[in-house]
Amino acid sequence: MIKTKCVREPASPDDGLRVLVTNGWPRGVARHHVDVWWPQLGPSAELLADWRRGIITWEEYEERYEAEMCSLPARILREGISREDGRVVITLLCVEKEDDPHCHRHILKAMIEGG
Repeated sequence: MIKTKCVREPASPDDGLRVLVTNGWPRGVARHHVDVWWPQLGPSAELLADWRRGIITWEEYEERYEAEMCSLPARILREGISREDGRVVITLLCVEKEDDPHCHRHILKAMIEGG
């Protein structure tokens, strides 16, 4: 099972393996709040800047992020997780609030679940 959550939200026992998927470490977040950090699963700095500046739409962001991840197939994440500690539940963490639909972790979750 794959869940998503803001890294600033408190950890809970049902989070399973907490995986930070941002290309930079978030300010003010202690390392012990995350089990694994995979910066390569975060969007590129260029893509993030284009989105934040309003240069691209969310749909364009999704397409470009998925294209970036094509070089890192979702199976890498699945295999990496199984090697980490065998936990069945993983929680993808990012700095965006959980109720924000505009976060790459939701795209990544869909990619992983879709195979």
